[in-house]
Amino acid sequence: MWNWTNIYSLYFNNRKGHIIEEDIYFFPFLRMEGYCLSHTSRKQRLYEALNSEIYKYPEKLADFLAEVLDCPITIEDANHHLISYSKHNENIDEARLSTIIQRKVPNKVIDGLWKKGIMKKLLESDKPVIIPAIPSVGLGNRVTVSIRENDEILGFIWAHIEEKTIRNDDLELFIEASKFAKKYFLYVRNKTGKSKKQYRDFFWQLLLGDFKEENKIHELAKQFDMNLSGKLSIVIIDFEKVESVTDLVKKHAFYLVETLSKVNIVGRFFDQHQLILLVQLKKENDSKSAIHEYIQTFIDRLCNRLQIDHVIGSSGLIYDTPSSLHYSYKQANKVLELKRKFPNELENVYLYQDLGIYQFLDDLYRIRMKENYRNEVIEKLKEYDEENNTDLLNSLRVYLKNDSNVNLAAKKIHVHSNTMNYRLKRIAEICEIDLNDSSLKTNLYLDLLIHKVYH
Repeated sequence: MWNWTNIYSLYFNNRKGHIIEEDIYFFPFLRMEGYCLSHTSRKQRLYEALNSEIYKYPEKLADFLAEVLDCPITIEDANHHLISYSKHNENIDEARLSTIIQRKVPNKVIDGLWKKGIMKKLLESDKPVIIPAIPSVGLGNRVTVSIRENDEILGFIWAHIEEKTIRNDDLELFIEASKFAKKYFLYVRNKTGKSKKQYRDFFWQLLLGDFKEENKIHELAKQFDMNLSGKLSIVIIDFEKVESVTDLVKKHAFYLVETLSKVNIVGRFFDQHQLILLVQLKKENDSKSAIHEYIQTFIDRLCNRLQIDHVIGSSGLIYDTPSSLHYSYKQANKVLELKRKFPNELENVYLYQDLGIYQFLDDLYRIRMKENYRNEVIEKLKEYDEENNTDLLNSLRVYLKNDSNVNLAAKKIHVHSNTMNYRLKRIAEICEIDLNDSSLKTNLYLDLLIHKVYH
């Protein structure tokens, strides 16, 4: 029975020569025996493949790169979902086997890579990273390189190198391999023939309410592979107070967009200092809490990994129809505006529906200005504080903010509860008001909030 070994033996004996480069190229079993192509030949194969269509077929792509890089290969997308994997021998580790079975890298492996600082290196550099084995997560020796388009991470190439020695020329080949693999991701993205500009224009039209017909919106969305069914909302991650939105910040932000799985991200792009996301709740019975948790987790991880502060996030209302998304966009921006005005009060508020009375402050302020309105209680207390060097106005504000709880308000301003009770009694006497009147207290609290921002 003939096999490749028999055929090669006959060929080799007839030629009466030594194993040469062409032999290794045409007879794959030689590579299994430890022979490998030279660096020049492998690089040449990559260049030749650029003009082929191998990149369109992920299974062929992984096997091709395995031959060029001389080790088993796994290709993943930015969300660590398996795209394809090459043939391998029996000596594979738990991490590779689990990834193949689950079609996704196990979370414990990703967490382990973050703890070792490896994921941070991959996001911040286009150079290959040599990874020593991490037995605690079942990962053997690896070389990995990110696949990227400008600032955006498209995916990763992982090479299972076992005990193989990696030289500088091998690392150079990994860089070339990532450029070649990028063609696959761009091919998949561009199959519709729609450009980034067209995608961005469509997104802006959704945000600005240019579309009125639902059918037209869904028809255009299909061209960009966007599913606009279900419950939708606009989320904004704002970096205005960050010193500069660098390429590094964008890389980490895009990575989190791909990897956080609490909601579906239907669309996203950066607009100056804002990352704008079109999110979709995963299940019909999911609530606004999923979006709140997503924003909070996104900001916490980004700030921790980059050691930055002052990143804020927001979301508008959730709608069932994409034609209403422009309302959600306006509401998300409104939340950001109010969070800047009330950074302490709204520190943990991200959703428009959680703003409470803060939603209406601007409208109320305009009404007050139109009527040339002045709150007499505030005016009297300001005057009294200035003349007597007291703190009655702030004491009233803290008391109302803490739901008229004397003990809690006293703790906030570090005085005894008897002192707080005395101050409230003086306020009632000076202003001739009844602090048991809930309607009066609500009006006072609103005017105090307006006074804090606009005066």
